[in-house]
Amino acid sequence: MIRPYRRRALAAAVVFATAFAVSPPASGAPGADRPGLSAQPGQAAVGTTVRVRGSAWTPGAVVQVQICGQKAVHGSADCDTRGGVTARIAPTGTFEAGLTVGAPPAACPCVLRAATLPGAGGGPPRQAAIPFAVPGHPTGAILPEIVPVQADIVGLELVGGGGRGELFGGSPRRVLVLRVRNSGADPIKDAPLVVGWGADKEPDNPLDAPRTGVIAPGETAVYRIAVKLPPASFGTFAVGGRFAGSVPFKTSFSTFPWGLIGVNVLAALLLLLGIRLTLRRRAARKAASRARGAIAAAGADAPAHHRMAPRSRQAVEVGEMLAHLDRAALTHGDPDRVDRAELISYLRSRGEAPVDLQALDRFLGERR
Repeated sequence: MIRPYRRRALAAAVVFATAFAVSPPASGAPGADRPGLSAQPGQAAVGTTVRVRGSAWTPGAVVQVQICGQKAVHGSADCDTRGGVTARIAPTGTFEAGLTVGAPPAACPCVLRAATLPGAGGGPPRQAAIPFAVPGHPTGAILPEIVPVQADIVGLELVGGGGRGELFGGSPRRVLVLRVRNSGADPIKDAPLVVGWGADKEPDNPLDAPRTGVIAPGETAVYRIAVKLPPASFGTFAVGGRFAGSVPFKTSFSTFPWGLIGVNVLAALLLLLGIRLTLRRRAARKAASRARGAIAAAGADAPAHHRMAPRSRQAVEVGEMLAHLDRAALTHGDPDRVDRAELISYLRSRGEAPVDLQALDRFLGERR
């Protein structure tokens, strides 16, 4: 027989145990069917790093961690898949990873989402998500989860661009014209449209996409998305995305700033030409300096009456000087006579012009 006070104590214990068993775990805390997930700090701007920790995960599995917009209601279509990181679950069921926050392709409210990768370590797929604020990232209303739709991409082209500014390093601009036809029997309402561009094959840089509205069965909707690349972009770029999370599309275009390349090539050629002319002038100055040194050395070794005057003015022509002396000798009646005063007067009239003294010595020797 159980006494009353014992029955009351047993009932209180049962009530307490029942309440403890059915109380829900805290947000992000591990539960019976949900692994634990936490981030430190709980908010971060794009480009900063957070520390992510998990518990109660399947040991040996590989988990992928991403920042997602729209609370990830459309799955990976809302997530920054390129900036995500992976980690292997330890035997204790825990993991830890550093994540650089990237801009998700969808607007906030954002979450930090972790999910196991299929075929990596076995076990059933598991995932968890916790609220995560990304200051500076756009926010918007959460679009309803879209069931798979019957839609076809009937047109995809890039128009515009190729102006003078782009040729000389300006930002390449294009307009993506997307045509989507509803090939099903039900209207498509506010389907998410995710669009991006990328320098590689994956368009992972998000672009602003318009609201899709309602597409009636059999109708075709046209969407225009502005594409703007960084200045001086060079090469081939991919532009694409997904409609309604399940209809992919992708195209590409090339841009080459040939004008900027030509200006750089011309500047390089002018620089090389300037260097070549400078080296030539320097070599010419060195050669002239060596020649002056050789002339000075030769003049120092020659007899004083054989030294040449500096060629600062036009040289005296020997024939002209001899003709003048002959005229002076005939004036005095003696053809062999060289008048010293006449010679000095003639040379003075020529200023400092150099004289071929060797030729003059030979001439005077013949007159003696």
